[in-house]
Amino acid sequence: MKSPRQPPPASLAGLRRGLVLRANSLVVTVYGDAIAPRAQSVWLGSLIGVAMLFGLSARLVRTSVFRLTADNWFDVTRVGRRSFYGLSPQGVLRVQHADRRIYEFNLPTWDGRWTLLLLDPRMRASMRQQLKRELLWESFGQLSVGMFAHPHANHRSLREILAAAGAEAQVAVLTAQSLERYAQQPLQTLMHDTFKLAKVEQAWLQFIARFAPLDAQVERLGPSDAFYARTLLIHEYRRVLLRDPNLPQALLPEDWPGVRARQLCEHLYSRLLAPSEEFLCANFLTTDGALLATPQAISQRLTRPFGT
Repeated sequence: MKSPRQPPPASLAGLRRGLVLRANSLVVTVYGDAIAPRAQSVWLGSLIGVAMLFGLSARLVRTSVFRLTADNWFDVTRVGRRSFYGLSPQGVLRVQHADRRIYEFNLPTWDGRWTLLLLDPRMRASMRQQLKRELLWESFGQLSVGMFAHPHANHRSLREILAAAGAEAQVAVLTAQSLERYAQQPLQTLMHDTFKLAKVEQAWLQFIARFAPLDAQVERLGPSDAFYARTLLIHEYRRVLLRDPNLPQALLPEDWPGVRARQLCEHLYSRLLAPSEEFLCANFLTTDGALLATPQAISQRLTRPFGT
């Protein structure tokens, strides 16, 4: 195994500047982006070595992996004195939901219909909190304590969320549509306030300012630096996307920067993919030996149609 411990070059310092990288979140990014599509279990030592590129200590990574395992993200396999971590069934489901959002660069045309969820007021508080966390990640907006809305929900993900929470019998799923004879301005105002679009807009502008200069550097990056840049790109894109409701163009302000950010992420990801995959295969040890070559689940991300 090659040593990945060489720090990134000064030319990439701007990508990291000002970012607060938490070990738990970064580990989830690496697994979701690179490990999950291969369905393999990775040696903890490999993960620690790679995390050093981002300034994370071995202690922080161990603590993070142990906590994520306790939270049912990972299953552990021990081979001799080595521990290998792979996604648990619940972890796989969480990653699949995120994957459908992160890599759907081509948005569908909106048909004007909304998916509305009405939660049973007698629902347990613990179930309500779990559902709220998952629904907000899926870009549902919370209109009131027991009502959530989404303009183009992924119903496969929604069914899986309700099933995982055991809430199918306590959530009504409806469709709604605006009537043409009534003004649309109240709806646009409601969406702007509900989803805090001003803060999301500022986050996308910061994302563009951080990563746009990377395009001129990609051809000069070696495998290690390409992996570093790809991981920070997806990590930060994922962080902002968590706050973006992914509203249809008809409900967004003009020249919405989220569209430019999505296009930038897709373009950079496609350019960074090959060299970063070379780094991954050289630096991750699994229970099967080397990491598998780039699977179609990764290479097809850039061409996958919405909702698949």
